[in-house]
Amino acid sequence: MTGLFKLAVQNLLRHRTRSLLTMLGIGAAVAVLFSVFSFNRGFEAGLERELKGTGLHFMVVPSGCAHEVAALVLHGAVIPKYLQANVIDKVSSAEGISLATPILVAQMPNPEGKRIDLIYGVETAMLPAIKPDWEITGEYPAGENELLLGFNVALHNALVPGDELSYSGVEGAFVVKGIVAQTSSQDDAFIYMDIRKAQQILENPGGATAVGVKVENPVRMNEVIESLESRVPGIQIVTMGQVMNSVTTVAASARSLSLAVAIVALIIGAVGVMNAILMAVFERTQEIGMMRAIGASRWDIFHIILKETALLTIAGGICGILIAAAGSTLIEGFVRRAMPYMPTGDMLRFEPLIAIACVLFAMITGLIAGLYPAWKASRINPIEAIKG
Repeated sequence: MTGLFKLAVQNLLRHRTRSLLTMLGIGAAVAVLFSVFSFNRGFEAGLERELKGTGLHFMVVPSGCAHEVAALVLHGAVIPKYLQANVIDKVSSAEGISLATPILVAQMPNPEGKRIDLIYGVETAMLPAIKPDWEITGEYPAGENELLLGFNVALHNALVPGDELSYSGVEGAFVVKGIVAQTSSQDDAFIYMDIRKAQQILENPGGATAVGVKVENPVRMNEVIESLESRVPGIQIVTMGQVMNSVTTVAASARSLSLAVAIVALIIGAVGVMNAILMAVFERTQEIGMMRAIGASRWDIFHIILKETALLTIAGGICGILIAAAGSTLIEGFVRRAMPYMPTGDMLRFEPLIAIACVLFAMITGLIAGLYPAWKASRINPIEAIKG
């Protein structure tokens, strides 16, 4: 430890409370800054992962809110709107489509289990194409009375392939043919059954929540979409890219607000650093004058004050990263309640490059704030300072 560095540390330790409060001010700003950037990276990665997991090019849904549509496409959300059979037939028969499967997502009371089950009705033969990343224990259902269970459904009901599941008011029992391996997504909460059986149970023959579509030639996807929109009124066609844009627009607005708050907090923290260092300079006027009198140059004084500022902001930055890492679960929980849509999985993860960048940004901001106190200290006249 060099002499100037040691002296800078000792000067900060003279007023521990003031130094600690100043450091915590910087730390709070860095914690917000790190959380915003880390959340952004995690959000985009999670959204991209979910979009890739659909295995479809676009979805045909009833006209409605873009965020409702995004939730339906990605999470199988239940929405109170249905496509009728004639719409499904027109989509299926359109030119340029290689796969078109109706999907019916709904809630079904289960009085015996004292719960409401989430039903995902689909042409079960199409499940491998719709969910290409799934791993299955057992096999995919083939008959109307056969089910595929999400991981959580099977776990909570202690069901394994070969077991039966019954519903009051529904004739016969369902046989569990397979269980989806844990995906850590909404897929884990659904019971997958043949769509015709789901329509029969829900007394909605021919109805569907959406139609998942895969085109023969992705290059001609826009042509297929334009053709469908002109032929079939009252529908909304949403590509995976549009879902991502819709969701990321909302996330970008929230991110911009959070980033603005973080930058304002960092500026306030920098002003706090300037105030703390300036107060220290005024308190040590005679001491600095004595140092100048015994041979310390203006640069030495300037250098000491900047070292104190750098130490304070680096310590505050590291403290902020630790706060963000320790409170990531609470922060993510708050964001999930505030955001209209969030991908599954952890959004806030420790990334060394982001952490280093945030600490460096805080240090640079603090050093800029410390320039005036350092310049002020370097201009102290030794004779006048010693006289007091």
